Amino acid sequence: MKKQKLAFIAMLLMVVFSFSGLLVLLGDINVSLTSITLLVGIVFYFITREPEEKEAFSFKEVPQLLKDWKLDLLILVPLFMDVLCYGLAKVLIPEFLAHLSGRIDFLSFRAVILLLAELIIAALGEEIAWRGFFLNRLSKRLPLLPSLLISAILFSICHFTVGSPAVVVYDLLFIAINAIFYGLIFHKTNSLIVSTLSHFLANLFGVIALSLIL
Repeated sequence: MKKQKLAFIAMLLMVVFSFSGLLVLLGDINVSLTSITLLVGIVFYFITREPEEKEAFSFKEVPQLLKDWKLDLLILVPLFMDVLCYGLAKVLIPEFLAHLSGRIDFLSFRAVILLLAELIIAALGEEIAWRGFFLNRLSKRLPLLPSLLISAILFSICHFTVGSPAVVVYDLLFIAINAIFYGLIFHKTNSLIVSTLSHFLANLFGVIALSLIL
């Protein structure tokens, strides 16, 4: 019961901090606190984790899981969505690419090894916080579909960056869509390794695409 209460409090904190980026836009606060959602999710994932959830980090089952071609396609869907996102943006909303570049300018583009490490760590951290913790706990209280939608919307809001309304909506829409697929992958596999792999591949494509386009 104590773990359930802690998890509920942590989830509420993640919801509150998720919207801090929007409060910056409204002028109510000067600093976005969205990064705190990641910290809260990761910390409380390990605090409230049940013994059986340790399997989420197991590499042992991953090779067997990847033998399922349907799962392999699902893992690649976020990458395909990014291809679609960038392709449409190049034609319809070219300013989106500059907007996205500004959102990820903290990455070490000039050091390949460091860049790959940053992408892996970022993907793993977000998967622990949003799929391993938030989605997993929420789906124990709600059916899977609303749990996926709620967690995906909050996850996308955490990535909010000030820009023109069309660009921002376009950006958050594709982030939310990918978050739904990451959630589905985690739900089907119960593996944070597999969902992180999907997340990493999509992010890696995004970085490569931006470096070639811009």
